[in-house]
Amino acid sequence: MGQWMNSYLDRLEGVRRENLAGGGKERLELQGKLGKLTARERIDLLVDAGTFDEMGSIVTDSRIPFDGKRRPSPSDGVVMGLAKVNGSPVALYSMDFSVMSGSLGDQAAWKLVDLTKMAGQNQMPLISIIDSAGERLSIKDGDSGLNGLGRLLREYCLYSGIIPRITLLLGPCTGVLASVPVLSDFLIMNEETGFLWLGGNKESDEAGTAEFHMERSGQCDIVAENDEDAILKTKMLLSYLPGSCWKSAPYEETDDDPERKDPALLEVMPDNPKFTYDIHEIIFKIVDNGKFFELKEDFASHLVTGFCRFGGRVTGIVANNPDEMSGILEPDSSDKYDRFMRFLDAFNIPLVTVVDTTAFPPGDKWERRGVIRHGAKLLHSYSHLTCPKVTMVLRRSYGGANIVLGCSRMFPDFVYTWPTAEFAPTGPETVVHAIFHKELAKAREEGNFDAVFNNFLSILKEQFSVMNLAKFWTTYYTAHEVIDPRDSRSRIIRAIEAVHDKIEELPEKKRSIKPA
Repeated sequence: MGQWMNSYLDRLEGVRRENLAGGGKERLELQGKLGKLTARERIDLLVDAGTFDEMGSIVTDSRIPFDGKRRPSPSDGVVMGLAKVNGSPVALYSMDFSVMSGSLGDQAAWKLVDLTKMAGQNQMPLISIIDSAGERLSIKDGDSGLNGLGRLLREYCLYSGIIPRITLLLGPCTGVLASVPVLSDFLIMNEETGFLWLGGNKESDEAGTAEFHMERSGQCDIVAENDEDAILKTKMLLSYLPGSCWKSAPYEETDDDPERKDPALLEVMPDNPKFTYDIHEIIFKIVDNGKFFELKEDFASHLVTGFCRFGGRVTGIVANNPDEMSGILEPDSSDKYDRFMRFLDAFNIPLVTVVDTTAFPPGDKWERRGVIRHGAKLLHSYSHLTCPKVTMVLRRSYGGANIVLGCSRMFPDFVYTWPTAEFAPTGPETVVHAIFHKELAKAREEGNFDAVFNNFLSILKEQFSVMNLAKFWTTYYTAHEVIDPRDSRSRIIRAIEAVHDKIEELPEKKRSIKPA
């Protein structure tokens, strides 16, 4: 080998040593003291061994820092490239907090612009591992680095619905950069070190944390115990996702009998409709091997969303949870439902809605929070779904919730109900009070109110029962079949198989206009 080539290889080797050193030994050790892995350790743990091909390793920050002091900037603080996870290709980057607190430099931003375009054009998920103090300031020509960041955000938005985008927030993320995790399809936060904040004063210590963004803002999808747990959950999530909207979600052979009937399904629902039950008990009993990957678990927990498999096929479940607020649909649960169903539709993943709800809540409190507007968003989104859609009504399907959860006249592919299902424009109790108020007033005076009320209620519930309504195929409240609860699993699997290759077209237009 010529001496001239050796000199170049020596320079390249020197750059690689600098990159491995990050911001220096002390800064790397600080990561460990903070309970965090380094940028490169995170990548090594996430990707399949030996598959990571780094790009942009030579790049450094050429600008003058805001304080005028030059600092080492290997890879400009972002380690990025292509790799495989679970055997499937991904594009990913990991922000290096040891390099100037992970601040995003101008060259790093342009690196990420090209990586995003590469992921989109090559149809592979984009994984962002963020641990950053925000945008890096510079005094060069008054440039604050927002030029590259602005282009990154545009590209990130343009590839929405084309490739899955996952963010692991394992440290801070502030300022304009905070838009990236929220624009992502899924946000996983480390409960100990993750911090998301646009700016301004915090009113509590909880603000900006994983708990805050899970329970309060609803911007976090999954809370992880630490970096390792976040990476494990990312691998699990990826196992349900296709590489792009033009590919199928990964099929997985299962030893769980598609015709399996679980007699315990008959025992979950209480005899008295005034009592509640946890919808998770039913979900675990009907999905493949009882595996359910829940999203936004502690946000609007009266609506459950997540991924599972039916007969090996990836499926999204949206289910009311009567155990929490009677499974109502209010603004938060509506937003949760809306975002998830749009993701499923973008990637042609079947949607199964499991219904048991008393509908949208009435009253001034909810009207002020825009309950009508949020409900209208669900109508708009469901009307535009072309992915496979299966509705399973267990017990109550009242009011407008019946429509947005896939009633027959919203044209899901299949509507099944248990024999316990009831359809009504509003709760039967409300109807009894509205129609029989004179009779109830008299009964109260005579001291037999409960008996009279329950008599009228039983009459109405019989009228609202699917066992009565399903006799009329042309009615609004109808079902393709009333089934034995033990057949829920087999019916859903057959339905998904039947419409796996369906073609459903919408009226041609440039775009629809969704309610605000």
